[in-house]
Amino acid sequence: MTDFNDPRTNIKLSKYTQDLLRNFSTINKSIYIEGGEKFVQTISVNKNIIAMSEIREMFPENMAIYDLPLFLGTLSLFKSPTLFFPDDKKVVIYDEETHGKTTYYYSDPEIIVKPPEFNKNIPDPFLFFDLPQNDINQLLQAAKVFGVEDLCVNGFEGEYSVCVRDKKNNTSNVFSLPLKKVTFAEPQKVTADQRNFCHCFKVENLKLLEGTYHVTISRKDIASFNSLSNTGLDYFVALEPS
Repeated sequence: MTDFNDPRTNIKLSKYTQDLLRNFSTINKSIYIEGGEKFVQTISVNKNIIAMSEIREMFPENMAIYDLPLFLGTLSLFKSPTLFFPDDKKVVIYDEETHGKTTYYYSDPEIIVKPPEFNKNIPDPFLFFDLPQNDINQLLQAAKVFGVEDLCVNGFEGEYSVCVRDKKNNTSNVFSLPLKKVTFAEPQKVTADQRNFCHCFKVENLKLLEGTYHVTISRKDIASFNSLSNTGLDYFVALEPS
């Protein structure tokens, strides 16, 4: 017998979790959610972006969702959707007020790209700074206006900035902002030459949920973006070759 009142098999997704899944769907349209944990993660098909976050809900079953945008679109059909988990093959989505109901079947987990075991403490960190939401918005808007693909973190003679430009074109339009709270992992060991640097990302790889981030750049060509707005939300993005 279906029990839509059993809290062990019924959950309502918070706005944060829905916003997070919507953001993750821009990284990979498929996702595998582990049951029994208040945690979700994803990886891009090219394996150059990993994102993970703590969430408020615990899914009672594993969920292999091949088309995450479709799943989120299904949720949008309901004024106040509740998820009911009758077994490990499907989830029933229903609305207590309107009595609307639909069934969403999971896909084969084997066809979904899953993140590997991953240490959040990235190796050989070099540089740390904060990147406020307003700065991210301005940089992404400038990249769109100028039609450029690269976001670069620069250091030169004690001045530190972040900009968007076409790094392959020396006459490219450039929009830059000063970096805030710049520190080095081992400042006493950083030479004057090492303080002059340029680390670049592809703008299209910065698929961040809105918020301010603490950024760590590693000498191993990877950077972490740790949210200061949402505890437990982290992105890991590969740097472009120098």
